[in-house]
Amino acid sequence: MNRATKRAAAALVLGTLAGPLLAAGGHHAVDDARILDEGRCKLEGWVGRTGAPSRLVHAGAGCRVGPVELAAGSDYERQGGGAGSTTDNGLLAKWAREVGGGASVGLSVAPQWQARARPRHQGTTVVGLLTWEPREAVALHANVGRDLVRGGPDESRAGVSIDWTFREGWLVMAERFRQEGGHFARAGLRWTPSKDWTVDVSRAVRLRGAGESAWIVALTREFDR
Repeated sequence: MNRATKRAAAALVLGTLAGPLLAAGGHHAVDDARILDEGRCKLEGWVGRTGAPSRLVHAGAGCRVGPVELAAGSDYERQGGGAGSTTDNGLLAKWAREVGGGASVGLSVAPQWQARARPRHQGTTVVGLLTWEPREAVALHANVGRDLVRGGPDESRAGVSIDWTFREGWLVMAERFRQEGGHFARAGLRWTPSKDWTVDVSRAVRLRGAGESAWIVALTREFDR
C-alpha cells in the first residue's frame, strides 16, 4: 500500500463515522429512502472529533433535480499526533420512491476524490436504501451497499436504524452499522427549531474492528430554490 493510499484510508476511518460523505441523512451512517421535495435545496455542515484525537469538518450542499437529489461536499480532517491533514471531495446522486404500505426504496451513488493524492479518484460507494414507517412518529431504515475502492479490494457496508419523533421538533435515533472494516453503534438527538433548520448531536461508538469512536455536531438548513 503506497503512502497516498494509506492517507486515504486514514481519512476514511473518521469519515465513515460521519456516514457516507454526502448522505441525505446528514452525518448518520444509515441513510433514509427519502429525497428533498421538488424545488428544495439544502446546506449542511458538521464537525467531529475522535479520541485519537482527530478533527473533521464537513460542508456540503444539494438540490432536488427532477426525480433525483444531487449534492456535493468536502471533508477536511486534521489527524492527531502531527500526522497531517487530508481533504476529501465527493458527489452524490440519490433516487427514492414510495412503494406503499409506509415503505420507500432508494439508491445512492457517491464517487469520492482526495486532494493532493495520485490518483485523486479514491472510489465510489453504492448503497441500496429502504425506509418503513409503521406509524407516524417512527421510521425504520436499512442499508446494504458496497465501497468500490480504486486500486484495492472492494468492501461491503450495511446498517439499520430507528428514528422516533417523541415530541414536536424533537427526534431521537439509534443505528448499528458496519463499514470500512469496523462495527459501530450510534445514538443521537435532533432538534428542529423551525421548518427549515435542524441541529444534530450524536455519539458513534466503535464496537470492534477498525475505526474510532466519535462525537458529531451538525447543522442543516433547507430552502426553496
